[in-house]
Amino acid sequence: MNKIFINQVGYLPDADKVAVAEIQNESVTSFYVKKSSGETVLEGRISDIRDDELAGGKYGVLDFSELDAEGCYTVCYDGNESYSFEIKPEVYKNLYKTSLEYFTLSRCGQELKDPVWGHKACHTGPADIYGTKDKQVADGGWHDAGDYGRYIVAGAKTIMDLLLAYETEKGLYGRTIQFWHDELSILDEVRFELEWFLRMQREDGAVYHKASCYRFCGFIWPDMEKDPLVLAPVSTTATADFAGCCAYAAKFYKGTDPEFAYKLLKAAQLSQKYLDTHEDELYKNPPEISTGGYGDGCAKDERYFALCALFGATGNIEFFTKAMEMRKELQKNPWWGDGFGWGLFTGYGNECLLRLDQAVLDTVSDGDRPQVENFLDEIKTSVIATADKVLENADSNIFAYPLMKVFWGSNGAVMDSAHCLSIAYDLTGDEEYFHCFQRQISYILGVNPVDYCYVTGFGTNTIKNPHHRPSGFIKKAMPGMLSGGPAAGLNDSVAKEKLQGQAPLKCFIDHTGSYSTNEIAIYWNSPLTLGLARML
Repeated sequence: MNKIFINQVGYLPDADKVAVAEIQNESVTSFYVKKSSGETVLEGRISDIRDDELAGGKYGVLDFSELDAEGCYTVCYDGNESYSFEIKPEVYKNLYKTSLEYFTLSRCGQELKDPVWGHKACHTGPADIYGTKDKQVADGGWHDAGDYGRYIVAGAKTIMDLLLAYETEKGLYGRTIQFWHDELSILDEVRFELEWFLRMQREDGAVYHKASCYRFCGFIWPDMEKDPLVLAPVSTTATADFAGCCAYAAKFYKGTDPEFAYKLLKAAQLSQKYLDTHEDELYKNPPEISTGGYGDGCAKDERYFALCALFGATGNIEFFTKAMEMRKELQKNPWWGDGFGWGLFTGYGNECLLRLDQAVLDTVSDGDRPQVENFLDEIKTSVIATADKVLENADSNIFAYPLMKVFWGSNGAVMDSAHCLSIAYDLTGDEEYFHCFQRQISYILGVNPVDYCYVTGFGTNTIKNPHHRPSGFIKKAMPGMLSGGPAAGLNDSVAKEKLQGQAPLKCFIDHTGSYSTNEIAIYWNSPLTLGLARML
């Protein structure tokens, strides 16, 4: 393993440039950066040397942020030389593009013509509606993770991240990405998932929790899975996530396809009507279904998200009032927070309110305006406090890991934490948040104690064996996928066998069988895409 941990993709010229080195001799206090030609261009001193419990060892920081000239470089320290890296203005452009293309290659129910990843339309035809003798066609959507299931709550988080990325991108590259078949915008890709969402809604507004086979298949090609499909029972979390996503998404299509925008908003309102008249229906897999459960013990954050999005879409103050009440209920839970996750939608509700169109705010009556303004101020204060906690966690360890624990899907949570930091930066302009945000990008791309660039197809030491059925079938990693990352719980047999005794941030193995450390997921990729959109 390399002793100098570098962002293997590279750095923007005006960005922070930080590496971490394993310390073997504290008397060596200097490092230098050299060009590919061998010319030394910068010398510096190592700083912040400390024993790190999460990483398991002694490390120090190598900060070369003052280097801003374009070129290819390596960092040298104590006889060790890092992997090469680039400094250039568009260093993340291809990574961003490829992280988006992953979603297209994960489409279900559609023939894909890619020369490597192409296949016939998969998982098509009528699905059993669980608990009934009825069937329904629910083709479409993205394959969720390493398996071929399609899950509403996972898709909802992904949709929101990608829509926020679209807003963040602000028209760069014409808001289109060159895919394998044509020019495809983020909105076209999100629409593919939204159209599947609409097929998952019942006539009364309730939404089926997922579409999958009854059990997981082996590592086969998508169109090889021929087992019966089933629509799992409806759930409150799926219905609320559906309502929030459709309501928020409607505005993006209003100018180009008003009919589709109208359809989304009406569907969202129908689901909200169902939510208003039904108690929580929390999902648990029935005995016959063993694919991913995505169960959630509380639906208040999803209900909050739906109400916030509907207020933003309609300006109806009743939605706002109910959202305030739901947030108060949420705050009674000891675990509540303003973060992001497939089971934590409070942050997306906040985003809906913080990004309100001025036209919506202008419709608020003089009598209601004070409570709206006060509530928005409360949200801003809480969001900043959440980001402060992320800063505190990141400052507590040498790799700026932003979480208190190292758990299954930690890399996705790292990028969700980066999302929190970016909001706080937008609200305050405090550069400390953006510095820490950049450290999260670098952690994912190689500044971590296992020395991997965690995105397949990128970096010198890249992930080659993800827990991902198409990749496992042809023994080649689909590019642009974010690996789940270290999980100290050792939650699969490979991790238990290979990683016993490792420090938390070293509980990772690039092995197809390690689903708890090396699986991929659409809702881990989406915050990566969102974070990269900030760096274009």
